[in-house]
Order: sequence, then structure tokens, then C-alpha cells
Amino acid sequence: MAVSGSLSNRDIYGTIVRIGEETSRPLLEYLQALWRLGRAERTRQALPSDLFVALLAQATSAPVPSFDDTWRTSDLSVDGATPGFDVWERVILSQIADLRDFAEGPEQSFPELGVDAPRRQTDGARANARRWYNHSLPAYLECAMAGALGGWDAGDGIRKALPGSAVQIYPEPQSVVDLPSLSWQDFTEFLICGQEYE
Repeated sequence: MAVSGSLSNRDIYGTIVRIGEETSRPLLEYLQALWRLGRAERTRQALPSDLFVALLAQATSAPVPSFDDTWRTSDLSVDGATPGFDVWERVILSQIADLRDFAEGPEQSFPELGVDAPRRQTDGARANARRWYNHSLPAYLECAMAGALGGWDAGDGIRKALPGSAVQIYPEPQSVVDLPSLSWQDFTEFLICGQEYE
């Protein structure tokens, strides 16, 4: 895929919010499609920002690979020696496995308040935390962007600045910045914030 443009976090935020609002694809299928698209770019050290956005957009309609039950039982843990793409892949596969567990498990009451993935005792180690706050694609994408890369504005009407001093688990970037490219580490933080950020 030929790409070359640099975007600001504000540009990306607006596009990502629209992507989430304009699709009805379930989050599980979306992440499976995104995993396949990301694998095709695994030899890159970083993703140009317009390619990053293109991957997120394409995942709304790209073919969804079959779920592989070994993703549940494999050791997907990461350590400091795990290279960038491999961490990203283990996190997204861990999230896919969690979402499959949710789909097959008991219905959750008020999942937006935070619920733990119903992992089985036979499941392997996963690269993500058990707690999930965002179960829909629009919420996942908006929180991923706001938490990892910023770019939102109170005028958007989606998110409000916290009054007074607050301790943020993931400090948001506070200004509009140019993002010529994103590393696999940036993309991994995006995934984690999609799951955990509120």
C-alpha cells in the first residue's frame, strides 16, 4: 500500500471517531480483520500516519479471518525482549481471545463500568489485562485515540476535560501534534487504551 502523508493527532482523532460511528461491525470481528491487515505490514519499523488510519478504516470491511482457538491457550505473554510488532500481535490476539470469551460466556451487566474477561483455567497467559471498559467499536476506537494519542477537543461533545487535579492512568497528550509515523509500540498503546481507557 503506497502512503506518504503526515497527519496530526487531531486529524486522526476526527477520522477514527467517524470510522467507529459509520460501521456496525462487532469489535471482535473488527480486531480479527485488523490483526490480518497489521500482519501484512509487520516488516515495517513504523507505520506512516496515513497508513495507520487506512488500516483502521479497512478493518471495518476487510475479510475476517477465522478464529483460531489456540489463541486462547497459547502463551501470549510479553517481556522486555519481545520486539515491537510481536508485542502488538500478542496484545491484539489476547484481546481477540478475551472478546471470544465474552461472547461465549455469561451476559455481563453494565460492562461499560468495567468487567473482567471470563478466562478459562486452561487459557494461556495473555498480553493484556483482564479488565475491559470498551466493548463496542465506537467506544474502543475513541478511547484508544484519546488515551494513546490525544487529539480530542471538548468542543467535540464526546469527552470532557476533568475539573481540578486528577490522576490519569494514561496521561493524554495535551496538544495538537504532528504524527508523521507511529511505531508498533504506539499502536500497541492504542490497543491497550481501546480496552482500558475511559
